[in-house]
Amino acid sequence: MVRETIDHGEGLPRQEYRVLLEERWCDCDKFQAFRMPCSHVIAACAHSHLDALALLSPIYKSETLLHVYNNGFAVVAKEDYWPAYEGEIVWHNDQMRRNKKGRPKSKRITTEMDELDKLERKCGLCRQVGHNKKNCPNHASGS
Repeated sequence: MVRETIDHGEGLPRQEYRVLLEERWCDCDKFQAFRMPCSHVIAACAHSHLDALALLSPIYKSETLLHVYNNGFAVVAKEDYWPAYEGEIVWHNDQMRRNKKGRPKSKRITTEMDELDKLERKCGLCRQVGHNKKNCPNHASGS
């Protein structure tokens, strides 16, 4: 049995954990899940004068990692020697591209209203077409 004396900040209360070194088992389930000695297993190993690294899974050892790279890689032939491709040709879709930076383009659907001629602007004072309030001939000058 291993009793926790330090709060690990995991939100769990301090508890007692049962550790079985021969079966490689701990109540916290971290030892079984990660195949690496948890703090409870390390404490039990220290109490029993055992090496906790001996309980480390072989998948974490450097010899296993080096065996991964023992396999050779096949050499890729020059492109001239490749067989002709007879499958379907896939083209990209421009609609799926990411939008560029800047002001977004309008996606409003145009209707008949957009096709009408622009309305003629009228003066704000005399309501006549051809000039505006600023240069209205009917406007009395201030001087």
